[in-house]
Amino acid sequence: MEYEDTSSQEHEQKKLVIRRDKVVVTKVTEQELSQIKETASRCGMTRSDFIRARVLGYKPRQRLSDRELDGLRQLAACRTDMVNFANALHGLTDNEKLRLFRHEETMLEWYEKVAHVT
Repeated sequence: MEYEDTSSQEHEQKKLVIRRDKVVVTKVTEQELSQIKETASRCGMTRSDFIRARVLGYKPRQRLSDRELDGLRQLAACRTDMVNFANALHGLTDNEKLRLFRHEETMLEWYEKVAHVT
């Protein structure tokens, strides 16, 4: 590994530069190449990075699909809502909490909002 001097006038720093200049050639079938391309793409990697990672024992993880990302965002939003709800309840007295939870219309409204999540 070589080090490249990237110092500025104010800071003296050395940045690690990895120079990959060696080539490994291997032959694969059309089907294998297609599978490598597809899997590397799903992991958000180039073919070269993917193959290097696999050869060195790393198992790249696939990126989340748009549907999975949307579900994760919805889950995060639900968590935020629950934290806000808990904080709002924290500020109430015990009697106010009892009155609130005994109010059937309010409880049904809350249930309808969270039923699709649960």
